[in-house]
Amino acid sequence: MKILLTNFHYGRGGGHDTYILAIAKGLSRRHQIFVAAPSSSRLFEKASKLEHVTTLPLEFPAKLKDAGRMISAWRALRSLLEKERFDVVHVNGSPDHRLVVFSLMCFKGRKPRIVLTKHNSIAIKSDFVTKIRARATDDVIAVSDSTASLVRDSVYRHCSLITIKNGVDTDDFKPSDAAEIAAARKSLLGESKADKLVLGTVTGFDWYKGTMDVIAAVSALPPSLREKIAVVVVGTEPSAEQWQVIDSVGMRSQLEVAGFVEDVKPYIRAFDIGFVTSYAVETVSFACREMMAMGKPVIVSSYSGLPENVRDGVDGWVVPPHDPDSLTRALKGILERGDRLADMGKMARAKAVDEFSQGLFVDRTEMVYRLSQS
Repeated sequence: MKILLTNFHYGRGGGHDTYILAIAKGLSRRHQIFVAAPSSSRLFEKASKLEHVTTLPLEFPAKLKDAGRMISAWRALRSLLEKERFDVVHVNGSPDHRLVVFSLMCFKGRKPRIVLTKHNSIAIKSDFVTKIRARATDDVIAVSDSTASLVRDSVYRHCSLITIKNGVDTDDFKPSDAAEIAAARKSLLGESKADKLVLGTVTGFDWYKGTMDVIAAVSALPPSLREKIAVVVVGTEPSAEQWQVIDSVGMRSQLEVAGFVEDVKPYIRAFDIGFVTSYAVETVSFACREMMAMGKPVIVSSYSGLPENVRDGVDGWVVPPHDPDSLTRALKGILERGDRLADMGKMARAKAVDEFSQGLFVDRTEMVYRLSQS
């Protein structure tokens, strides 16, 4: 099959990048894979390095002020679709979905099947343009059970719907031995903090990620417990306002901020516990699954599809979203039962291997493409 994967982000696309790259790499030896994204995007850069994958510099303008660029982008995409005659176009957001649908209007010959992945927990609109997109869409992939419910109750209800939860490379994201973990902690935190309970995430400080809730929860612990914890955050750095809050609760000395890194594994290696405490936008979370694959139990909020990752008290913990008090209580319990962390980490790894494998994720996505050709 000839398959086009599209994405609209101009810089970092977060989970979209990880998702598309996994599919492109996994299917590139079995199918003709094309990736269309803005030339300035991280996705374009990474996909360009994949063997047997063709990258196409295309923009997907979304704002009315970009009407002129929209026309140019429409012409470029229409020309590409007419030339390549794809079997499947797999879209991953509203801007690229919209442009693909409009580019296929009055299309001569057999149209490609349109597959849409619903990546987030944002409610689906029912306006005129969204209804047009929905009518032109054949299959919808939901990345969590929660997301699938949104699709079923929307203008996409007529589409073929399948839930395919994100997969991670469990051969790449794997547990480290004690010496590697000790070295990672010493390198990241220094000698003086290497014995702390390391609470970490690779989701950054974006407002909806709930990282500031974790900062508040740790700061509210009794001093004797608080001093046992170090917090490590990889990803978006705190805003000036967030730094003010961090300083106001005296958490700067207990916080290590790494910013964006290409390889998160050395940081996850140093964690004792991961956390993904989002309260908006999030669905199933690659970050959570990567940490679990490396043998780290994870604290998740009971938001959207996040609880679908863990079994509360077995390989992680589930807490109410945007609720620092509940987080504080959970942390107290975790500190009191620190002897359970190793076993919980093993359970997290086992679940990742059984349910989160990238091979299963890619094969199930390919099944959607193949069914569309039958």
